[in-house]
Amino acid sequence: MSKMKEFQKTASGKIKLDWNSVEEEVGFKLHDNLKDFYSRILGSKNRILGSKNKSGIISGIIKFNSIEFVNRYVNKDNWLNDANSNNSYAEFTLCLLEQTNDKYISDFIEEAFWGEWTGENDFGHRAYVGEILINMGQVSLLFNNDTGEFEWVDFGYGNFDTYSDNPYGIVADNTQEFLNKFKLVDI
Repeated sequence: MSKMKEFQKTASGKIKLDWNSVEEEVGFKLHDNLKDFYSRILGSKNRILGSKNKSGIISGIIKFNSIEFVNRYVNKDNWLNDANSNNSYAEFTLCLLEQTNDKYISDFIEEAFWGEWTGENDFGHRAYVGEILINMGQVSLLFNNDTGEFEWVDFGYGNFDTYSDNPYGIVADNTQEFLNKFKLVDI
């Protein structure tokens, strides 16, 4: 079974984590959907979030249909409809925990919320969870801790410092719905 299929089929909580310790360290309560996302499986070893922190990853190629991938647009309606130039595939990377010790998890979560990906801008309680790469470039996948929703955002639009000025939308309202969006292609 592929790592992504394992991720999709594994129930939340398989990996026992001390979320109270992590929440104390980061200074706010983490949404249950974020805990669900990180407590299923560990990712494969890789460095992606920046020099401070190693994260595990899952990556591959998925069937990509923007109409099915995006639940709703928040601004710039239908931004992704023509973004892939009739290509029905996209590369993806999801960032997961690689270890289960408390210090590592706290550092990982802090990096996901406030790491290099933010460019030192304040995007509220949003965590970087991965990306998709389509013909127009990289589209970041974020988790909104305030709403519990998984979002996409195109920072390449040019308004990186003001989140709401970038094209973005909602991919999924919960973790399982988000994971089900990734329909792997065997190459």
